[in-house]
Amino acid sequence: ILTGTLSLFGRFAHIATSVLAMVIAFAIVPYAVHASDARNNSAVNSIIPQLTILADQDSFPQSYQINSHPAGILYDVLRDFSNRQNIQMTFRQLPLKRALENTGNGPNGFVGINNFLPTGPFILSDEISDTSLFAITLKHRKLSIEKATDLDGLQVGLSRGLPINGPLAWALDGRRFDPTYFNSTRQSIALLLAERIDVALVYCGYASEKSLKKIANLEDSEFQSLEIHPRPLMNAINQLALPATPKNARLILRFNRYLAYRRNSGDLQHLVSRHLDDAGSSEMAQ
Repeated sequence: ILTGTLSLFGRFAHIATSVLAMVIAFAIVPYAVHASDARNNSAVNSIIPQLTILADQDSFPQSYQINSHPAGILYDVLRDFSNRQNIQMTFRQLPLKRALENTGNGPNGFVGINNFLPTGPFILSDEISDTSLFAITLKHRKLSIEKATDLDGLQVGLSRGLPINGPLAWALDGRRFDPTYFNSTRQSIALLLAERIDVALVYCGYASEKSLKKIANLEDSEFQSLEIHPRPLMNAINQLALPATPKNARLILRFNRYLAYRRNSGDLQHLVSRHLDDAGSSEMAQ
């Protein structure tokens, strides 16, 4: 019996983030199974009866741990999909470097962000979730932040658990700005309000009044002193990547149909919101 292996990850995390404290249960909505899915399930199960998923344990809200148990948007989506496909999935979460090393030890699959996917013959799924970053500054500073080069010479707050790629990663590697790494969005915004940093870069899910006030525990006057810049400094999507084989091609097609159904029904966005809301109410990201 062959055993497939998957791994979930973002980009290399700089330092492990704190373990988060509460698990999300999300509603399973009816999924209109395609006729070909039902016909092919037995064939898939005869080849891939079990999948072991190696997951990045420090990429909130995509993939992280709660009391040593896997959690996150990617975990919930893949768990639900595997249940619908009658595939037994075992999730094992590791520090990102070890997860990546294990991924390279055979014909394994994984979930990662664009620009950090395999260069070999892999099949990519459609977008599962978004990991874009937005800049937040103090209004009275009147800073214009529209691209990575606008950060030149500034003190920039970056979360240890968020992946960085593209021009923003190039600017960071080229030391165009001075990074300050923080463990939570609340900590980053507190440093910004105290004028200890010039810019806070936050996950797109927090770049709105409702979510930012909740996660950072802001008073109305504090939020009014902040400016959320409308253009993301980094665009990144999470995709499932599997080695290019006929059975994996069929599995990716079914996974894409599953994603389309959950996205069109609004359930995928609801799942993301549930993770973000829980972070604010339980202070998971602190």
